[in-house]
Amino acid sequence: MRNTTMPADTAPTTDAVLVVPFDGLVDLDNEEEAETALFTALDRAAARLVVVHVRSRIVTPDALRLLLRARTRTGERGTVLCVAAPYPVARRVLHLSGLARRLRLAATVPGAVRRASGGGACAHLATVPGQRATGRTNVASRRGARRLPRPYLP
Repeated sequence: MRNTTMPADTAPTTDAVLVVPFDGLVDLDNEEEAETALFTALDRAAARLVVVHVRSRIVTPDALRLLLRARTRTGERGTVLCVAAPYPVARRVLHLSGLARRLRLAATVPGAVRRASGGGACAHLATVPGQRATGRTNVASRRGARRLPRPYLP
């Protein structure tokens, strides 16, 4: 039996933000049940921002379709929908499918909230070569020079 429990424990972080857990594997057998549970949680909330927290490592095509339908439904109400996916494999699937920007993908729930408020691009991916986690590039990479090892001085 697959774990299909979903928005039973939706947690509003503030009056304006609703976090909806999205657990389990969505496939043809349980897609309708998962959609009903997700849309029920979305319809009960009056939040301006909904973060769907994908807590599964696997994101199936059925789950992608469901997330797109949820985005359309929330968009019709004037609500912003973001997706938080802590597992790199799940984020990779969303990127490869071309839906990362459309679903405002982030690695964490706070990151999704920042992303929804104009916090920038998908910062959860690996940094660009020559770039530190702070976003600054080192001098050698900016100039196109190689970093050489320091000579040994006794």
